[in-house]
Amino acid sequence: MKIRLTAVLIFIVVIGIVGYSAGKSNKNHQEKTSVVFTGATKEKCMSLKNSKIYQTEITSTEWQEEGPLEEDENARFSGSSTAKASAPAHCVVRGEIEKRKGADGKDYSIGFELRLPSKWNNKFLFQGGGGLNGTISPAVGKARPSGSTAEPALTRGYVVVSTDSGHSGSRDTSFAKDQQAVLNYAFQSTGKVTNVAKQLIEIMYSTQPKHSYFVGCSNGGREAMQAAMYYPNEFDGIVAGNPGFRLSKAAIGEAWDNNQFLKYAPTDANGNKIVADALTEEDLKAVTEGLIERCDAKDGLKKISHQII
Repeated sequence: MKIRLTAVLIFIVVIGIVGYSAGKSNKNHQEKTSVVFTGATKEKCMSLKNSKIYQTEITSTEWQEEGPLEEDENARFSGSSTAKASAPAHCVVRGEIEKRKGADGKDYSIGFELRLPSKWNNKFLFQGGGGLNGTISPAVGKARPSGSTAEPALTRGYVVVSTDSGHSGSRDTSFAKDQQAVLNYAFQSTGKVTNVAKQLIEIMYSTQPKHSYFVGCSNGGREAMQAAMYYPNEFDGIVAGNPGFRLSKAAIGEAWDNNQFLKYAPTDANGNKIVADALTEEDLKAVTEGLIERCDAKDGLKKISHQII
């Protein structure tokens, strides 16, 4: 069996400050003293509805008590984990930036969701999107890849933001008729949403984040790469997983790949091909190990132990 597989896996991990102590007692002491929790309240949450931020309308504020998190219907586009999780009490802020009438006569805005936990660890996470974006996923910071068992960032005390990147519709490319919508999708919405999110953080907690991160996969990985290029001063760390580049050519490549995978894909009870299962776990492991072997040392480092930020 011959399967042609073209895969690109890029991870950029830039960590601003990493504490380390060889002694176990010193490490435990450091962990206790380095995390300073700052609280949010229901009253402050409700008051955020009246926040005055340039070209921004806060459409709703909601206080959610501690409990299970809702599922993300768009998880498959961004590679987010689908594992069930819970979170502490937190404030959910939804809003729109730069509401306007587009060149195509349609209404546009950059929609976003920001979640601020009752116990904040002084860190901020921008959650990348997936596919064409066009929808606002729950801003909970679920870990990549989809099989990860790591707790969501919100559960661990992060403030998390997500966005539709400036248009509506996850399968509708008509926004490309409006140049500003294209620019927002490409990279500008990341800077604009980060700016508004940090202003709301300041209003809620009376301080700015000590550390800010961007994590994305697929289109979110592309957004992460753009964040590194256009907004390097906004983030202390950026993780770009499987970034999608040269999208027009990638679409043609995907069609070719799918035709090859269909030849070997198993079928379900109705006889439909399951393309996602065309490669076995053993196949995927072989590809992953081959890529690591060929590419890991290209940045001058090899076999780095990865750490959850």
